[in-house]
Amino acid sequence: MITTSPVVRAALESDIEQITQLFLDSVDTSVPGITFSADPDYTPDKISPVLQKRLFPPRSHKTYVLELHTGEIVGYGNVKPDGGPNHDEDELDMFFVKVGLGGQGYGSQLMEAIQAEWGEHGLCVHVFQKNTRAIRFYERWGFQLIEGAEEDLELHMANGPKAETACLMRWPRTS
Repeated sequence: MITTSPVVRAALESDIEQITQLFLDSVDTSVPGITFSADPDYTPDKISPVLQKRLFPPRSHKTYVLELHTGEIVGYGNVKPDGGPNHDEDELDMFFVKVGLGGQGYGSQLMEAIQAEWGEHGLCVHVFQKNTRAIRFYERWGFQLIEGAEEDLELHMANGPKAETACLMRWPRTS
Protein backbone atom coordinates (compact mmCIF):
# COMPACT_ATOMS: atom_id res chain seq x y z
CA MET A 1 0.00 0.00 0.00
CA ILE A 2 1.36 3.41 -0.96
CA THR A 3 0.65 6.22 1.45
CA THR A 4 0.99 9.94 0.86
CA SER A 5 0.86 10.81 4.55
CA PRO A 6 4.18 11.41 6.30
CA VAL A 7 5.38 8.58 8.51
CA VAL A 8 7.21 8.83 11.82
CA ARG A 9 9.82 6.10 12.17
CA ALA A 10 13.04 5.38 14.04
CA ALA A 11 16.02 7.05 12.43
CA LEU A 12 18.66 4.92 10.80
CA GLU A 13 22.32 5.81 10.66
CA SER A 14 21.91 5.92 6.88
CA ASP A 15 19.58 8.94 7.39
CA ILE A 16 22.42 11.10 8.71
CA GLU A 17 23.04 12.93 5.44
CA GLN A 18 19.42 14.12 5.21
CA ILE A 19 19.28 14.88 8.94
CA THR A 20 22.48 16.92 8.68
CA GLN A 21 21.12 18.99 5.81
CA LEU A 22 17.80 19.51 7.60
CA PHE A 23 19.69 20.66 10.71
CA LEU A 24 21.86 23.08 8.72
CA ASP A 25 18.84 24.47 6.88
CA SER A 26 16.85 24.88 10.11
CA VAL A 27 19.29 25.75 12.90
CA ASP A 28 19.12 29.49 12.19
CA THR A 29 15.56 29.42 13.57
CA SER A 30 16.67 28.10 16.99
CA VAL A 31 18.06 31.39 18.34
CA PRO A 32 16.63 34.52 16.72
CA GLY A 33 19.45 36.90 15.92
CA ILE A 34 22.15 34.26 15.48
CA THR A 35 22.96 33.05 11.99
CA PHE A 36 24.67 29.72 12.51
CA SER A 37 24.74 29.07 8.75
CA ALA A 38 27.21 31.93 8.30
CA ASP A 39 29.66 30.25 10.68
CA PRO A 40 32.41 28.24 8.93
CA ASP A 41 32.05 25.50 11.56
CA TYR A 42 28.49 24.82 10.40
CA THR A 43 29.19 22.77 7.30
CA PRO A 44 28.01 19.23 6.49
CA ASP A 45 31.48 17.71 6.94
CA LYS A 46 31.84 19.26 10.41
CA ILE A 47 28.26 18.86 11.65
CA SER A 48 27.52 15.34 10.40
CA PRO A 49 29.94 13.56 12.79
CA VAL A 50 28.64 15.64 15.71
CA LEU A 51 25.04 14.71 14.91
CA GLN A 52 26.01 11.06 14.36
CA LYS A 53 27.35 10.89 17.93
CA ARG A 54 24.50 12.90 19.44
CA LEU A 55 21.51 11.24 17.77
CA PHE A 56 22.32 7.54 18.09
CA PRO A 57 23.07 5.28 21.08
CA PRO A 58 24.60 5.52 23.54
CA ARG A 59 24.06 9.33 23.64
CA SER A 60 20.42 9.05 22.63
CA HIS A 61 17.62 6.64 23.56
CA LYS A 62 15.97 7.05 20.19
CA THR A 63 15.83 9.44 17.25
CA TYR A 64 12.62 9.82 15.28
CA VAL A 65 12.31 11.08 11.73
CA LEU A 66 9.26 12.33 9.88
CA GLU A 67 9.49 11.04 6.33
CA LEU A 68 7.37 11.96 3.33
CA HIS A 69 6.22 9.26 0.90
CA THR A 70 9.02 10.46 -1.41
CA GLY A 71 11.66 9.44 1.15
CA GLU A 72 12.46 13.03 2.10
CA ILE A 73 12.98 13.57 5.83
CA VAL A 74 11.21 16.78 6.87
CA GLY A 75 11.61 16.59 10.63
CA TYR A 76 13.44 14.83 13.41
CA GLY A 77 13.62 14.72 17.18
CA ASN A 78 15.58 12.67 19.67
CA VAL A 79 15.20 11.68 23.29
CA LYS A 80 18.31 11.30 25.40
CA PRO A 81 18.86 10.01 28.93
CA ASP A 82 20.50 12.00 31.70
CA GLY A 83 18.85 15.31 30.83
CA GLY A 84 17.45 18.06 33.00
CA PRO A 85 19.27 20.09 35.64
CA ASN A 86 20.09 17.00 37.74
CA HIS A 87 20.92 14.78 34.75
CA ASP A 88 18.22 12.32 35.79
CA GLU A 89 15.42 12.96 33.28
CA ASP A 90 14.66 11.87 29.76
CA GLU A 91 15.13 14.94 27.58
CA LEU A 92 13.85 15.93 24.18
CA ASP A 93 17.28 16.96 22.98
CA MET A 94 16.78 18.15 19.40
CA PHE A 95 13.53 18.84 17.57
CA PHE A 96 13.57 20.30 14.08
CA VAL A 97 11.12 20.62 11.20
CA LYS A 98 12.40 21.67 7.80
CA VAL A 99 12.38 25.44 7.28
CA GLY A 100 9.36 26.56 5.28
CA LEU A 101 7.18 23.68 6.47
CA GLY A 102 6.19 25.14 9.85
CA GLY A 103 2.49 25.43 10.57
CA GLN A 104 1.54 22.45 8.39
CA GLY A 105 1.21 19.91 11.19
CA TYR A 106 4.55 18.18 10.70
CA GLY A 107 5.89 19.19 14.11
CA SER A 108 2.63 18.09 15.71
CA GLN A 109 2.77 14.69 14.02
CA LEU A 110 6.33 14.18 15.21
CA MET A 111 5.57 15.37 18.76
CA GLU A 112 2.49 13.16 18.98
CA ALA A 113 4.58 10.09 18.15
CA ILE A 114 7.28 11.01 20.67
CA GLN A 115 4.79 11.70 23.45
CA ALA A 116 2.95 8.45 22.72
CA GLU A 117 6.14 6.54 23.43
CA TRP A 118 7.40 8.60 26.37
CA GLY A 119 4.13 9.25 28.25
CA GLU A 120 5.06 6.91 31.10
CA HIS A 121 8.27 8.84 31.69
CA GLY A 122 7.54 12.45 30.86
CA LEU A 123 10.14 14.64 29.19
CA CYS A 124 12.01 17.85 29.69
CA VAL A 125 13.34 20.14 26.97
CA HIS A 126 15.68 23.12 26.93
CA VAL A 127 14.56 25.97 24.69
CA PHE A 128 16.38 29.19 23.97
CA GLN A 129 14.53 32.00 25.75
CA LYS A 130 14.49 34.10 22.56
CA ASN A 131 12.76 31.31 20.62
CA THR A 132 9.23 32.27 21.61
CA ARG A 133 7.74 30.35 18.69
CA ALA A 134 9.24 27.09 20.00
CA ILE A 135 8.13 27.89 23.55
CA ARG A 136 4.54 28.39 22.35
CA PHE A 137 4.72 25.10 20.39
CA TYR A 138 5.88 23.16 23.44
CA GLU A 139 3.24 24.83 25.63
CA ARG A 140 0.53 23.67 23.19
CA TRP A 141 1.86 20.14 23.73
CA GLY A 142 1.62 20.37 27.53
CA PHE A 143 5.18 21.41 28.39
CA GLN A 144 5.40 23.96 31.19
CA LEU A 145 8.14 26.51 31.80
CA ILE A 146 9.99 25.82 35.04
CA GLU A 147 10.58 29.09 36.85
CA GLY A 148 14.12 29.62 38.09
CA ALA A 149 15.57 26.86 35.89
CA GLU A 150 17.07 29.17 33.27
CA GLU A 151 20.59 28.33 32.19
CA ASP A 152 23.12 30.68 30.63
CA LEU A 153 24.91 28.98 27.76
CA GLU A 154 27.90 30.01 25.72
CA LEU A 155 27.57 29.21 22.03
CA HIS A 156 30.96 28.77 20.42
CA MET A 157 30.99 30.60 17.11
CA ALA A 158 33.90 31.31 14.77
CA ASN A 159 33.60 35.07 15.40
CA GLY A 160 33.56 34.61 19.16
CA PRO A 161 31.29 33.18 21.84
CA LYS A 162 27.66 34.24 22.12
CA ALA A 163 25.87 34.11 25.46
CA GLU A 164 22.27 32.90 25.35
CA THR A 165 19.75 31.82 27.96
CA ALA A 166 17.93 28.51 27.75
CA CYS A 167 14.70 27.80 29.60
CA LEU A 168 13.73 24.42 30.99
CA MET A 169 10.29 23.07 30.17
CA ARG A 170 8.71 19.85 31.43
CA TRP A 171 5.98 17.62 30.13
CA PRO A 172 4.78 15.47 33.05
CA ARG A 173 4.25 11.77 32.67
CA THR A 174 0.78 10.79 31.68
CA SER A 175 0.43 7.63 33.76
